[in-house]
Amino acid sequence: MDYFIELLNSLKRGVISPVYLFHGEEAYLREQAVLRFKEYLLEGGRSEFNFDLIEGEQATPAEIAAKAETPPFFAGKRLVVVRNPAFFKAGKGSSGGNPAEGGDEPVSKGREAALLDYLKRPLSSTCLVFTTGEPVDKRRRLYQAIKKSGRAVEFTFLNRRELARWLAQRARAAGTKFGAGAAEHLLDVAGPSLLRLVAELEKLFCYTAGQELITLEDVRMVCPPRVEESIFAIVDAVGEKQCRKALAGIKDLLAAKEPPLRILAMISRQFRLLLQVHTLQGQGFPPAEIPARLKIHPYVAQKVGIQCRRFNRPFLICVFESLSELDLALKTGRQEFYPAMEKLLLELCAN
Repeated sequence: MDYFIELLNSLKRGVISPVYLFHGEEAYLREQAVLRFKEYLLEGGRSEFNFDLIEGEQATPAEIAAKAETPPFFAGKRLVVVRNPAFFKAGKGSSGGNPAEGGDEPVSKGREAALLDYLKRPLSSTCLVFTTGEPVDKRRRLYQAIKKSGRAVEFTFLNRRELARWLAQRARAAGTKFGAGAAEHLLDVAGPSLLRLVAELEKLFCYTAGQELITLEDVRMVCPPRVEESIFAIVDAVGEKQCRKALAGIKDLLAAKEPPLRILAMISRQFRLLLQVHTLQGQGFPPAEIPARLKIHPYVAQKVGIQCRRFNRPFLICVFESLSELDLALKTGRQEFYPAMEKLLLELCAN
C-alpha cells in the first residue's frame, strides 16, 4: 500500500512525471490510480477534450506516440492512458536479440521507434500512462526508456496486515465492523485481490444492511470460497487422513461446474508447490526467500509452508506421480474422473 500512497501524495504535490508504467497483479489499485490521475489532471471539465483511453493490444506504438504528441486544448494537461499494452512482455513479437544488452530484432525495433523517440523528449503537457496486469520484461528498451523519462510503479498485492486494515476501514465507512474471525475468514476465501474483496464486500454490506456487526456466519453465508481455497482444503483433508472431507470438496467443485481436468490440474499444482516448498525448506532457505524463488505471493507461501508439516517428501513424490498417472488415464479415456479420484483419495488417506 505504501507505493500507492506515495504515488497519490506525489500527485497532490504536483510532482507529475510525463510518463508512467503501472504494472502488477493488484488490478484494483491500478484502476484507482488511473481514476485519481484523471480527477486531478482533468479537473474543470476538460476531460472531454484532453483524455484518451487506448486499448494497447490494438494500437501501434506509433499511434500511441501521435496521441501523446497532441497538445492539450484550453491549456492544462492532456492524459493518455494505454490499457494492456502488448509490447512490454518478453517472448515472440517482443524485443528480441539479447534484451539484457538492449538488443532488439530489427522489425520490433523499427515498430517501436516512434514511441522510443517520443520517450526521449516527452511533452511536459502530456501525462502518458501505461497500465498492465501482465508481467513486464524490465530489460526491454521501452521499459528502460520509461524508467529514464518517468516512473515505473509495480502494483503488488497487499500483505495480510494491510488487507485487514483496509477491510476495517471499508467497514467503518459503511457504518459497521467485522466480528471475531469474520475478516480473517473473508481474506481466506477471497484471497489478496482487492478487486475480489470489493465484490465480496458489496454483497456482504447488502446482506447485513442495518447491522452494526458482520459476523463469521454472515461471511460464510454470503462469500463462497475460491476454487483455490477449496483445493487447499481438499489437500488439507488428505493430510489429516479425512477422506470423506476431501471427497466432499471434490463433489462441491463438480457441483459448481468446475471442469474435472481443471480440478485435477489445480490439485496437482498444490502438491507440486508443497514438494517445492518442502525441498527449499530442506535446503535451509529462510521462509522470507521462498516466495521470490517460487514466484508466489508471500501469503500463499506461508500457508503452503504450514501445510507442508502434514507431509513428508516421499509421500509428496508418490502423490505427484499418482496424479500424473491419473491425468494421463483421464485424457486417454481409460478412467472416469470421480471414481478414479475417489479411489486415489482412499489410497492416500489410508497410506
